[in-house]
Amino acid sequence: MKKTDNLIQPEKVPHFWLCAGLLAILAASILSRDITCPFYGLHSWGQAHDAWVARSHAKYGLGYTKGFDTFAVGNPAGANAGRYLDHPVLFGLVNALAMVIFGINTWALRITNVLATVIALLLFLKILRGLLDDISALLAGLFFCLFPLIGYFGVNQWLYPLSFAAIWCYLVLTGALKDGPPPKRFHKWVLAVSLFLALQMTWEGFFFALAIGVHYVSRCIYRRQLPEKGLLAILIIAPLSSLVLVILILAAGGHWDFHRIIELARIRATSGEIETLTWSMWFERFCEHAVTNFTLPILIWTIAYLTLGQLFVFASSSSDKQKVKVSRRYPQFWLFLMPAVFQLTMLRGTLSPHQYWERPLVPFIAIAAALGVMTLYDILKRVHRRLAVVGALVLIAGLFISCVVGTNYYYGIRWQAIQKIEMFKMLNRLIPPDKALLSFEPYTIDQFPGIKAASYRPEIAWYLDRDIEVAQSLKDIEEKRKTGKYPYYLVPKTHQVKEAAAYIQMLITQLEKRYKVVAEYPYVPWENRNLPWHKKADKNIRIYKTGLFPQVIFDLNSRVSE
Repeated sequence: MKKTDNLIQPEKVPHFWLCAGLLAILAASILSRDITCPFYGLHSWGQAHDAWVARSHAKYGLGYTKGFDTFAVGNPAGANAGRYLDHPVLFGLVNALAMVIFGINTWALRITNVLATVIALLLFLKILRGLLDDISALLAGLFFCLFPLIGYFGVNQWLYPLSFAAIWCYLVLTGALKDGPPPKRFHKWVLAVSLFLALQMTWEGFFFALAIGVHYVSRCIYRRQLPEKGLLAILIIAPLSSLVLVILILAAGGHWDFHRIIELARIRATSGEIETLTWSMWFERFCEHAVTNFTLPILIWTIAYLTLGQLFVFASSSSDKQKVKVSRRYPQFWLFLMPAVFQLTMLRGTLSPHQYWERPLVPFIAIAAALGVMTLYDILKRVHRRLAVVGALVLIAGLFISCVVGTNYYYGIRWQAIQKIEMFKMLNRLIPPDKALLSFEPYTIDQFPGIKAASYRPEIAWYLDRDIEVAQSLKDIEEKRKTGKYPYYLVPKTHQVKEAAAYIQMLITQLEKRYKVVAEYPYVPWENRNLPWHKKADKNIRIYKTGLFPQVIFDLNSRVSE
């Protein structure tokens, strides 16, 4: 440390960006885990959904999709193709470009998510280097990499690189960064473009834009100064014009049905997929997700810094004996907190099914955890420097281990049984691309009838890539078989409803007298709730959010008897 006029100036960490590069490698390594695995893990439907609509663009072309997210299967595209008009379309188009470059496969979007996460991390560190000392900035970057939420889900492609670029430019333009570059017109252009594109990517971009705008206006009010007109115009016009454009595009794709968009937003802002959602239920779900997204030790340590730690921070900053320039105060507290507050409360109904809806908390908690470690270091340093180093390292090691266990837990969850994936991959090989599957079950999702478009389950659509026609009686099966469009029939061997199970057994008995069985698949149980969470992290234990009833496939082209 260098002493200057009774102030302590922190020395820069040698080769800061080399250390940042090592953190980038760590983040890429964690997120690349099982990068080629099938879509069967936690929120596999979300990964498969993005891949499915990207494949539609890449496979059928923009002349067919018209730039909209399209649910299409088969070749040529089946009759049941529909449009997904619930989210901005740019995200799907960028994903399609990734598939054009890397090919239509399971890892094309995952590798771009790794790249986006690395870029977001480096921009995050660039911001923090202008707000914190180098060690605190690198520690925050380390926690950013380690959180299970990032280690499994990443940063949702390009939203966070754009949002962090916007935050950095905003801080430069307001002179909030130490040793920051002088504000230039370039920073205004980057800020405007970043805010505009962030909302074109996803609705979540609106909350970052709103946070920056509210922060700037509040800053001007607090300082009793008029806002700079050009900057204020950018913070208002860029996100609002982008929002209007997104709504117009989605309305145009749905025959100008603005009511559907408004109703969908209302549902997400209230109960979501739960019939009645109270704030107590919301808070319980929030805590449940937070524990797995960030781990309990990280949360406890963050809360300790934000409460008890502030007493030491305040006492240190008000001391007359020694003024410490290495402040452990939280920099730009509200700027980092508000995106999460706006996102989690304004669309509160989305939190329940989506762990990753807490992603805006990642930078906020990473900074708090890092400053908490450095605050402990400062406290122990008053006793002995070596004790401070050992104490900080032990704490970091403990938090590191908790994040590893938490990330293993996420990677151990299975929403789809691998047997189900293999079954539909086999059917894909057996059924020609211009034919369809005849099935007892529709394998569709219809969350909000009349508001949100129904579609096939994305994992099934990805691996089967064929239309599915439902037939539940022997007469219907026979009639469909005669068309020559349905070479195979898929039926479960049992059902959770007793009467339905009896009917299925009778139907299977009739089918066995007429058609050959191609394959059978065994029962896979649903989620095992009896295992403690630390046991679930074991690599040999899998948690099934959904399972698989025993299935049987009949070849409708091979008659046993007439």
